[in-house]
Amino acid sequence: MKTKFYLIQVLYLIALLTSCKSGDQSLPLDKQSDPEAVDRSISCTSVQEAGLFQTFYKPQEGFVGDPMPYYNADDRNYYLFYLYENANRHPIYVTKTSDYATFDGFTQVLPAGAIGSQDEWIGTGSFIKKDQTYFCFYTGHNGNLNPAEKVMIATSTDLLNWTKQPAWTIEAAPGYDQNNFRDPHVYWDETRGSYVMLVTTRKDGKGAIARYTSADLNNWSSITPIVATDAQAVGKYQIETDAEILECPDLFKMGDKWYLTFSRINRDAHRKTFYRIADSPDGPWKICRDANGHHETFDGLYLYAGKTASDGTARYLSGWCSTGQTINSNNELPWSGTLITHRLLQGPTGRLYPGIPAAVDNKFNEELLFEKLNAVGNVLENNKTYRITAQSNGRSYAQFNRNKTAVKISMTIDASQSDHFGFTFGACDNPSELYSIAFDLTSANRWGMPSLFMNREVSLGGTAGKTELNFTPLIIPADKRFDVKIVIEKSICVVYVNNNVAFTNRIYKMEQNPWTIYADQGTIKVNMMKVEKS
Repeated sequence: MKTKFYLIQVLYLIALLTSCKSGDQSLPLDKQSDPEAVDRSISCTSVQEAGLFQTFYKPQEGFVGDPMPYYNADDRNYYLFYLYENANRHPIYVTKTSDYATFDGFTQVLPAGAIGSQDEWIGTGSFIKKDQTYFCFYTGHNGNLNPAEKVMIATSTDLLNWTKQPAWTIEAAPGYDQNNFRDPHVYWDETRGSYVMLVTTRKDGKGAIARYTSADLNNWSSITPIVATDAQAVGKYQIETDAEILECPDLFKMGDKWYLTFSRINRDAHRKTFYRIADSPDGPWKICRDANGHHETFDGLYLYAGKTASDGTARYLSGWCSTGQTINSNNELPWSGTLITHRLLQGPTGRLYPGIPAAVDNKFNEELLFEKLNAVGNVLENNKTYRITAQSNGRSYAQFNRNKTAVKISMTIDASQSDHFGFTFGACDNPSELYSIAFDLTSANRWGMPSLFMNREVSLGGTAGKTELNFTPLIIPADKRFDVKIVIEKSICVVYVNNNVAFTNRIYKMEQNPWTIYADQGTIKVNMMKVEKS
């Protein structure tokens, strides 16, 4: 609603007579004087997560399982096929997007089979077009059958109406694990002039990717698999990893490099989406190493089952963020959740970097008022810039108001005088429980490298406890200056740093509660801070 002219005059006089402490003079006058613009309360709220996500896709009911993205050049849309988790044996559903910032549709395209059939449960697969026919290669799973898993096929002429072809199946050949044979990924191999299919399996007690080749997508011949090894020097058909199984493989070319992605299950370590690089689709597959150290992942524990799609110019990686915050007794996060997508950027050495999709970045373009509510320790504020210096006995922080809608928080942080700083969420009441996004610029942590951490911090009776819930390696620029963008929607928090690091987290206490910027050591300077909604 537009403010009438005489009201603006009154508000202007009021503004002259009151302190500008709570206002942002860069914003319109009507927003500065709106008493509802900033919620200055610090009491904790507990919000029941409900309603549609507008940026990070999730169906109204149920969750996104393993995504199978496909770019359709005919209508210039990305089709995000995924296993729909709603206690329904994982049929394949689809939603569409042109830019990964907005999504359209919620449609079942491949139902689970009848009870007792091979595809009683549907497992992950991939999509490809040959001539005027689309092919869906998918997993048929039934734990009561032997083998439990087979590769199956369905066909379509429009990507939405699919016909299963039950007479066509592939099961694991001798030497492969008969009951772990899933996640087929089919691509066109320009070096062979034929199609190649990758299949997740096990061989000789180790994770392996079986490979098949075909000229027509119907008749397939087995070729040499890619086998996991823990050796430091790996051969042409080996991949350096200690994974017990390599889920959801993907293989693609960018520039003159080939990339193999997979999601690793190793129940003694961590589950993430990994990648390897080679000069040929046959390998040898190497961990990308450059001046910033070795690099083999795109995100933390909350980007799982990541697979890619490209329109020929941009390539995007889509995975799911688990609904849980802590691992279960099987050392795993709960399966399925919300769709997360990063754009993949290629560096000069071939290294891949995750960045914020441009449409997501541009979607948040309406500035919101924000205010420093409180400060603890050494905090100096000048025209919405902040200098935060850690106390001799611990943390200093600035506390900011809650946001009641999805937002993007952006800023630059000069950390030339600090190695330990970050953000906390759920910083309400007398904050005895916080969830921190911690920048550790040292190698003196359990991973032995600069990293981003998500921690649960609990302080009771003068004692503090910190539990690590997530981590990802962090690239430190020479000037230790960080351009940070944090996209928050409901309980999803995705942190982008310098357009080369992405860090996805699930933080339920974050929603509609105050948050902080802190320094645990040295001094940080925060500039160009903005809070924007879409």
